[in-house]
Amino acid sequence: MSPLLPAVAARLSRLFLVVLTALCLAGCDDETETATLTPVPQDTESSVYSQITWLDAGSPIAPAQWLASRAAKTELPQNDPRVEAARKELGLAAHRFGDEPRMIANRAVQVENMLAEQGIQENASDIIAALVPIAAKPGALQGFGTLCQQYFILRQQGLDRNAAVERLQKLSLRTPGSNRSHG
Repeated sequence: MSPLLPAVAARLSRLFLVVLTALCLAGCDDETETATLTPVPQDTESSVYSQITWLDAGSPIAPAQWLASRAAKTELPQNDPRVEAARKELGLAAHRFGDEPRMIANRAVQVENMLAEQGIQENASDIIAALVPIAAKPGALQGFGTLCQQYFILRQQGLDRNAAVERLQKLSLRTPGSNRSHG
């Protein structure tokens, strides 16, 4: 047996103990994590709700509470009037588009974030409010997600909110295939 083998084994044992101790200590600090999630007066960047970018199907956060809290830049209780207003807006959008409120909220926040990346500041609630009237037009066949994509493209092309909504209203009045040539 080589005289170096016991020395190498001893070093590996010490290294193993150091790594094991570090892993154990990393998992022991639960109090600090929960303390950082305790709601306090917050700005946009530190608000827990503003950091959430997508509501999963099993999320305990109601879509209306999420949207209203993001707009207010702080976590709002379910009984806040702004949450109730968001609930009504999402309910109307869900009825008009035939999509779930959670999906509508997710798409609106997604568009908000995509616009922000382009230097365009517009909140998700305003996007929903701008697009809901389009679904009320006869012949409006697209769902909320499709309309959001079209809206984003128009905004990215430089149209302001009103011009983009006006263009989408005109497009939604066309009957299927009316803009295609049959040749």
